[in-house]
Parts: sequence; C-alpha cells; structure tokens
Amino acid sequence: MVRIRKAAIDEAEAIAKVSVDSWFSTYRGIIPEKILDKITYQQRSAAFKKRLVDPQHYIFVAETTDGQIVGFVNGGPERSGDYPYNGEIYSLYILDEYHHLQIGRKLVRAIAEQLQTDGCDSLLVWVLEENPAKGFYEHLGAKPVDRNYLAELEAFETALGWAEVDHLL
Repeated sequence: MVRIRKAAIDEAEAIAKVSVDSWFSTYRGIIPEKILDKITYQQRSAAFKKRLVDPQHYIFVAETTDGQIVGFVNGGPERSGDYPYNGEIYSLYILDEYHHLQIGRKLVRAIAEQLQTDGCDSLLVWVLEENPAKGFYEHLGAKPVDRNYLAELEAFETALGWAEVDHLL
C-alpha cells in the first residue's frame, strides 16, 4: 500500500534518489550517457531543498507503509507564460518496481487538486517524446500542445495539456 502526501522539508535526499534513479532507468538510451553521467544525488538533493521551501512549488510523495518514498510529483504555476495553461507538472517520477500500481494517477490527482485550490483550471506537462510515460499522460486525456528540440539533451520534448483540471480529479 502506498499513500500520497505533501513532501516534508527534510525529504530532499529521498526525493532526489527517486529522481536520479528514475532518470537512469528511464532515459538510458534516450539521452546521451555523457549527460546521465553528470547527474548526482547531491545536485538533485540541493535543487529539491530549494523547491521544498519555495511557496510556488508543490511536491507530493508516494510513500510505502514502511516509510520509503517511491515516487513524487513536483508542480506549480506554468513557467513560460507562452501557453493558455496556468498550472504545470514540472516532474513526476516513480521507481520502476512501483510502476503500474496507479501511483502516477494518484500523484497527478494530488498536484491537480492543489493547483486547483490555488486557482489553476488547466495543466501542462513537458515530456521527452521517447519517454514511455508520454502514453500515461495521453491515457489521462492530455492533448499535444507544442514540441521543442532540447539541444542539451539531444532529444525532442512534447508539451501535453489538460484544458480542464477537473478531468483529473
């Protein structure tokens, strides 16, 4: 059993572990190894420490009954201002062994509920085109919005959007 809850300020390292481990398992073969080799737990932990105290960021975690964090979602206001969406999922990662257990759906719902409380009525997520999770978002009803080439990752990303957050609740 896994429960979804807001992340605590002292959980940056556990969230970073899920982030880094998920990047390695998800993006190996999609983005160059030289990029993956530069990703560290310390770097990600420092970034999450900042996000956990930023009132514009929300992080929800998926926690097992024994207290292990096995997934997270990070979101807030849409960052670019270039799209007719006012909320954004910045990242969502789940350890491989916890895929296909409805955790992703529960994390999306948690961030959607929080953002709706803040007045967001639409939601955007960017996903690398070759990321298998793209199908997950499409299954939840997200529609293509835009496409960009990320030279630093040597990969294309697609923006997917939900015009109404209510669809995710």
